Amino acid sequence: MESPIIKDFIPGAKVFLDNEFGVVLNESRSNCHGIIRWDTPDEKDLEDWIGLFGTFTTIGGKIVNFHEFEYINDDGSLKK
Repeated sequence: MESPIIKDFIPGAKVFLDNEFGVVLNESRSNCHGIIRWDTPDEKDLEDWIGLFGTFTTIGGKIVNFHEFEYINDDGSLKK
């Protein structure tokens, strides 16, 4: 069975771009997702990629299946 082709950000998806890992948060605007919380100790390390999935992948961004974050949990909250 083939994997589905991802055409937009999905909440909870783990992502990789420019040697950084992050997670797509369950926050939306106009029913679209794309706020990424990067795996850093800075609790405000967010980027808004809503509506830019094509650009994200064109510049090398990827959805990754497995990654264990160092600073954040899978929901984007900081580890205690």
